[in-house]
Amino acid sequence: MGFFSRLMFRVTDSVSKRQIEAGGGGRRWDGTPLLGMPQQSALAARGVTKARATGLYINTPYGNRLVETWVAALVGKGWQTRSKHSDSAIRRALNEAFEELANPILIALARALVRDGEAFVQIIIEETGALRLKLIPADQVDASLSRELGNGARIVAGVEFDASDRVVAYHVLREAPGAPFAVFGQALRIPAADMLHVFDLLFPGQVRGLSWLAPVLLKLADRDAASDAMLMSLKTQSLITGFVRDPEGGAAGLDGDTSGAAINVALEPGAMRILPPGADVTFSQPGQGLAQAVDFLRAQDREIAAGAGVTFEALTGDLGEANYSSARVGLLEFRRRAEMLQGALIRAQYLRPLWRRWIDTQALAGLIPSDAGALADYHAVRFVAPGWQWVDPQNEVDAEVAAIAAGLKSRQEVVAGRGRDIDELDEEIAADARRAAQGGQE
Repeated sequence: MGFFSRLMFRVTDSVSKRQIEAGGGGRRWDGTPLLGMPQQSALAARGVTKARATGLYINTPYGNRLVETWVAALVGKGWQTRSKHSDSAIRRALNEAFEELANPILIALARALVRDGEAFVQIIIEETGALRLKLIPADQVDASLSRELGNGARIVAGVEFDASDRVVAYHVLREAPGAPFAVFGQALRIPAADMLHVFDLLFPGQVRGLSWLAPVLLKLADRDAASDAMLMSLKTQSLITGFVRDPEGGAAGLDGDTSGAAINVALEPGAMRILPPGADVTFSQPGQGLAQAVDFLRAQDREIAAGAGVTFEALTGDLGEANYSSARVGLLEFRRRAEMLQGALIRAQYLRPLWRRWIDTQALAGLIPSDAGALADYHAVRFVAPGWQWVDPQNEVDAEVAAIAAGLKSRQEVVAGRGRDIDELDEEIAADARRAAQGGQE
């Protein structure tokens, strides 16, 4: 090879190394899944993914654990409503009434959100003007209904859009598929104002939600099958105690119960047998390789936990390798993600729009003032997410007290982080002080 040829080879080789490997070819990419149209792929996979997630949630320990871990993180001991109305009596009445309306279905909503990938809540106005909430199964919103409506309007998987891509209605079957005595007919058109659709938007333009277990469904199924196979193998091996080999074709002088051509010989503690020359006994060794298999399953558990967004300890309940520092780091990362989803899903897609619709309905019914200034006062609200339990209460409290003293945090921030409202807390502290003062006077 001449100098020019060697130079060209080096230049070509250097250029090839500077290419973006993720967009290149080669055998290493063979079999790698591609998702060129994620919106359409999510719609196509939604139904099967939901059915598989439901099956694994019901039938496998880890599938159930993943869903319930996320439900507990999103809902916890419950959300608190804090109206910002200037009148304290009205504020308290609004808080209690709304919590009584919104909280009863919150656990079921979160469970559907995680397991099915989406939750639908229908807002029904009773004859009295009161609101009633009805949780709609995801399959009841007709995913098979997609068509053009003209002038840019369309229906995609049961969700109707106008020409400006705004959701204007949902097309809901009269009964959920598979319900007893279900009567199928034309889907009912429910205005978007009467329906809350809660789901995590993975891709721009996504219409329906995808189960949160989608990244780990296959591994969950394989992991459960592997665990069952190990258990069955261990049970099968333990049924066979030993094998007797006799060159004479007999029982090597051993007595036992005859069952067809086989002789079942029971061994007693301390018993000794003298075998004829050439005869021998070998015993099965159940559990061989079990330790390596357990280590492999633990590695699978870590992948499942990572794919589902929870910690290994939260998935398995195994705290053997955890210490204070590692537990805290893992929990902080999980809590950041949970708080992000709490705000984007529970607060923004469920509580806030429901509060606004509830206030507007009360104004139309004449239960509260309907002028713009008064409505603005009634619309003002904030929602307090459930707080988190501490890993080490003393260290956590000391750190928060120091942060408040140094001006790095406010009392309101610390109290809100524990899932409490500072006004309510101050009222309780004042009530305790009054009781203590009355007791001292007595």
